[in-house]
Amino acid sequence: MSKPNKAKLQQQQKKGKKSGNTTTTTTTTNAKKELTSEEYIQQGEKYASQYHFDKALISFENALKLDETNTLVMDIIGEILVENGDLEKAKTYFFKSIQTDPEDSASKYMNLGQLVGGDDALKCYRKGIELMERDLNKIIKEFGSKYNDLEHIPRPLKSTGDDDEIYESDEDDPIIILKQQLCSALCSISELYLTDQCFDDDAEEQCEISLKKAIAYSPNSPEPYSLMASMKISQVKNQEAVEYLNKSYQLWENSDVDDRPEFDYRFNISLLFIELKEDRTAVDILEQLVNEQDNIAELWYTLGVVYNNLQEPLSAQECLITAKELLKIAAPQGRDEELEQLTNTLLKKVKIDVSKLSPEEIEAFNNENDDDNNNNNGETVEEEDLEEIEGEEMDE
Repeated sequence: MSKPNKAKLQQQQKKGKKSGNTTTTTTTTNAKKELTSEEYIQQGEKYASQYHFDKALISFENALKLDETNTLVMDIIGEILVENGDLEKAKTYFFKSIQTDPEDSASKYMNLGQLVGGDDALKCYRKGIELMERDLNKIIKEFGSKYNDLEHIPRPLKSTGDDDEIYESDEDDPIIILKQQLCSALCSISELYLTDQCFDDDAEEQCEISLKKAIAYSPNSPEPYSLMASMKISQVKNQEAVEYLNKSYQLWENSDVDDRPEFDYRFNISLLFIELKEDRTAVDILEQLVNEQDNIAELWYTLGVVYNNLQEPLSAQECLITAKELLKIAAPQGRDEELEQLTNTLLKKVKIDVSKLSPEEIEAFNNENDDDNNNNNGETVEEEDLEEIEGEEMDE
């Protein structure tokens, strides 16, 4: 969950003071000073910045008791409840915020849209987009003839050597922020047309319209291109899908680790590349992922699948052995029987392929991986590893 928007909160607090809002008055109970609404908000901000969301929730609820029409506080409470997993209660706060002031903010509609799904989600997203475009046009109008759209295009994800100050300045540009938010909102609409609303008569048309608008607002964002690839796959236009997916990948493949898209997003992109038989690109992504997080059995299994597709049985065997070991470690917490079966089945096939290799091919593979294995304190594929796996399979 994002931290509360401090600037907006402070703006509301100032308005309250100017209007003589009664919530700014203080009372005394048992010789203790009762906090004002503004002070509870500041307290909540502090707790939220420290990720103490339970304490922040109490503070914001107290603020709302003293200022019952503060929609920004309602929205923040809703966001905290989402973070805490109380989705039904979160909905009530977003609904209340919309009923109190339906025109003040887009965020409540975007948050609610993620919780409701279907036609209701579409209505929420479209209203949120309407409000964001209203705000964007207002800001652009204030620039007048000085406005240059090329100066307000969201940049690609940061790579090594890029100027940090330029990226920091973008974080303070309200036009860039709104364009990024609009891109994300339009992607949310397209995702609905690819899932819940896929049987609508105009699903494909609306999905493509939304994605083209998203790209127009933020041409350096990977998400609309990958969603366009998903749509092209559903249309069995695989060559176009490959082009869009490559475009998406190129926007982050050389980015710093901390600036790349989320882990799950990148894993899903690798699955799309596999579906499109672009296995070498899938390997590049999956190798990055296992370097970042090497304890996920499904990741190693998927990498084994791709190496098997590429007819590289020794690499596939290493990955599948690792997946099998991780599944064994995780078994006491709950077995993934389906993944175990898939891993064992493919491993048997790969071992047969390895048995057909010459000693020279195996030696060349192990020599090629010596440096990497030494750096990672790893081991090459040795006979004792295979014997251990074989023994377990016989026991099973």
